[in-house]
Amino acid sequence: MEERGRSTVLDHFDGIVVPGDVFSKPANEFWALVCLWSGMEYLYRQCVKCDETVRQRLNPDGKFMISGFGNLPGTEDVPKALLTCAFHWYAISACQYVRTVGAIAHRHDSDRPRPREYVDSVIPEVVAFRDKVAAHFAWTTENKKDNEAERAASVLPPLAFVNDAYHVGANVLHVRRAGKSSDSKSISPWSLSRVHERLRQRYWPEAASSEERSSTPAD
Repeated sequence: MEERGRSTVLDHFDGIVVPGDVFSKPANEFWALVCLWSGMEYLYRQCVKCDETVRQRLNPDGKFMISGFGNLPGTEDVPKALLTCAFHWYAISACQYVRTVGAIAHRHDSDRPRPREYVDSVIPEVVAFRDKVAAHFAWTTENKKDNEAERAASVLPPLAFVNDAYHVGANVLHVRRAGKSSDSKSISPWSLSRVHERLRQRYWPEAASSEERSSTPAD
């Protein structure tokens, strides 16, 4: 978060600014943002290590387009169960974070989008995964908003390594039952590391800049 005098920028893309230095002694909703972001950063660091390990093994020169599911050769030691949970945890935390920023913005300016509209505009792919997989498996509910393919897809192993990063939602399932067809396209693919890097630019660009500097070799 960037502080400007006696105000703080919450969203650098949409220009959401609140009065005061709200993160010097954060409380209430601002303390919640600090906690959520800390957890999201932790999950990102774990995930990006897995991404880099597999990329170095499968595509070290970046010459190929890779798309693979399951236990790809060379990925046997990747903690896929924990990585799957990391996507679940991240989806819930990211939606909480973005929605809270949206709620703060709407309370300061009622012309701003409502929290649900805001989070849908910022991370729609993560919202879909959160709603049908991470918050609760669609398979366990009888929600009429979910179709048969989405219910089945919600409990299938979700990880795929695509374009040098682990993704969920990359496999589209088609189901035909009782003469009715459905698919799981609403659970669209997303990468935890790529989404987080995007959110860093929106919410904490100084953190992204700091990491870039720390990873640059000294002359």
